[in-house]
Amino acid sequence: MHRKTISIIIFITSTALAGILFTQIYWVSTAFTLKEEQFDNSVRIAVKSVINQFQQKQTDTIFQQKLVALSCRKDKLDIADYMDAVLLDSLITDEFECMAIASIFEYGVYSKYNNRFVMGQFFGDSKDLLDSQYQFSLASIYKPGDYYLSIGFGSKTHLLLHRMELWVVLSLLFVLILIISFIFVIFTILHQKKVSEIKTDFINNMTHEFKTPISTSTLAAEMIQRKEVISDPVRVSKYASIILDENNRLQSQVEQVLQVAILESGNQQFKIRRVNINRLIESAVSTFELRIKDSNIKVLEKIEADNPFMMGDKVHLLNIFCNLIDNAIKYSPGNPVINIKTYNLNGSIVVSFKDKGIGISKEHQKNIFKNLFRVPIGDIHEVRGFGLGLYYVKTIVDQFGGKIELQSEPGKGSDFKIFFPLSITKTTGNERG
Repeated sequence: MHRKTISIIIFITSTALAGILFTQIYWVSTAFTLKEEQFDNSVRIAVKSVINQFQQKQTDTIFQQKLVALSCRKDKLDIADYMDAVLLDSLITDEFECMAIASIFEYGVYSKYNNRFVMGQFFGDSKDLLDSQYQFSLASIYKPGDYYLSIGFGSKTHLLLHRMELWVVLSLLFVLILIISFIFVIFTILHQKKVSEIKTDFINNMTHEFKTPISTSTLAAEMIQRKEVISDPVRVSKYASIILDENNRLQSQVEQVLQVAILESGNQQFKIRRVNINRLIESAVSTFELRIKDSNIKVLEKIEADNPFMMGDKVHLLNIFCNLIDNAIKYSPGNPVINIKTYNLNGSIVVSFKDKGIGISKEHQKNIFKNLFRVPIGDIHEVRGFGLGLYYVKTIVDQFGGKIELQSEPGKGSDFKIFFPLSITKTTGNERG
């Protein structure tokens, strides 16, 4: 899938997700507004019912006789004579329960003329009631009409959200699942694209690596078939040696790919035994003897580990040491200088491979041990390799309970340090790995 196609897909899906998110927010907002209007209407209906009941009471004969008796004793009747505080509290509570307004509330009757409360139940400062949006005139019960019944509910927003709690939580949950799924799919697509590019790079590089020894061997075989060459034993031996070297090289490349495939499948059977790392380093260096002489390579060994023994597979350990030496040679232009050192540290045996090559930048060091990863250095065939070597090294080191560290700077070289746990078996002076 092309980058442009992926960008278009990401743009379309992002737009759709944004649209869904906006729509969901819009519907939640609309539902909240409707709930708020419903709540306001319920409060108005409940309070109007309370006021109506007080109005109906005024037509009662007994109540009128009571007012007449009071007017004989008082110069002027006030609103408390027309509205009983206990009855007001009871009526408000009953009407709110009837309208399903199950919330903590406060109320008060006050005069707008002087903001003085004459009855009610409220908590702390009464200023909130003076500013409440639920204000109802009591002019129909008592004249003059400057008395009002005020109702307060504290945080109405919190109350309404609590009523919508289940719906809001489910909406948020589904939107969150959708966003997480979207991000996961996008990252999966990008990851698969990257893997596809790496595999394509690997196939191209592998084709080039296999083609070179095959072409060289074919050319050498054609030379041997020539009459002027086949009669010359020296030239035949030379071309035969080339064919053998290229065949060994091809076999080594195929073996490397197969080893990584077996390791990834989990079917690798290791032959664990006690191994002398010092001797194994010497064996690894000796395999490069001809190459060292022909290419003016300098390998400096410091075998300083007093206890060089560990439990591991000798063949695989030898392979990873050879791999690190080979990398140090390949990525060191000119006349490579490689320092190999073994020593003991905190109950471990440490093997260090240090070169003065091109080095590795910080941004690539975190990926250097990943499968098929190769540091971008321009032409992918500039330096031979499949991107399997260091992945194989890391896998084997982990398999035997060790760890590998890298210290590197571009232009100053690299230092790979491998830490292996020591064998707990006591060593003997003549034991060799």
